[in-house]
Amino acid sequence: MTPLPPSDAVGVDVGGHGVKAVRVDAEGSVVGRWSDHDPSPEGRSVAAVLDRVARGIEALAPAPRAAVGVAVPGFFDTRSRVVRSSPNFPDWVDVPLQSLLEDRLGRPVIVDNDANAAVAGEAWVGAARGLRDVVMLTLGTGVGTGFLVNGRVVRGARGGAAEGGHVVIQTGGRRCGCGRYGCLETYASGPGLTATAAEVWRHERRADPPGTAARVFELLAAGDEEAETAVGTFVDHLARGITVLLHVFAPEAVVLGGGVATSLEAFRADLEERVRALAIPATAADVFPLRAAALGTSAGAVGAARLAFLHCRGAGAK
Repeated sequence: MTPLPPSDAVGVDVGGHGVKAVRVDAEGSVVGRWSDHDPSPEGRSVAAVLDRVARGIEALAPAPRAAVGVAVPGFFDTRSRVVRSSPNFPDWVDVPLQSLLEDRLGRPVIVDNDANAAVAGEAWVGAARGLRDVVMLTLGTGVGTGFLVNGRVVRGARGGAAEGGHVVIQTGGRRCGCGRYGCLETYASGPGLTATAAEVWRHERRADPPGTAARVFELLAAGDEEAETAVGTFVDHLARGITVLLHVFAPEAVVLGGGVATSLEAFRADLEERVRALAIPATAADVFPLRAAALGTSAGAVGAARLAFLHCRGAGAK
């Protein structure tokens, strides 16, 4: 007799500042949470991440009944089930994360790219529910992108598709963790915004630039002129990246998630105005207003749980 699928699943999202895990029921409701934050370079080592992921799974589902999905940043090879590389995790080269976790936990584990998981979560119970063609950008330590086309997550032949964060928007621009220059990620991520702010502060001969994106937005809210300039530049870069993706996919909606997007209301109007000015109207007809991720920074973890459910039910990772 074929066993029934699990009633709950655990989803884990590996980020540049730590690991978040959720336990989710079959309807997509979060019934448990766990997190461990460590933004240090040491915290991004394979051993440190493996330990935190395993602890999160064991804390939320100590018995091996629940399905498990893990969302990771970087290029996950869907054929070999290996993380080939991760721009913001420099020690991650050909890491067999799936088998390492399965060996440690003694249960099946499904691994996918974090932005793929995020768009799967938002399509399941979030801002993209009921839609079939969606572009999602996660603005955090890096810029992840996930694409839903005709109801399916786009992965490409080996899982390396959907890397819109590495579209070059500035020839000869900042060096990216992927080894190239001028990628969207280097301008529209949290560190990208703080780098832009630092440039503005230097240009104005002003000391003590803000060290985080959150601080930039705090200063913007207080009427700081340099913060306004920095956010305006950030918006221009982000709009260029979104426009490229609109021209390729012409989606029903654009969803913005990740830590930087928690401040979306501070720059939504300017971003929409800039995208309208840059995009071919036919490719952007349905996307306004731009949508904030309804699952917030939990989108990747919830989506990882969704992918685990689908795998256990034999539906594949849609």
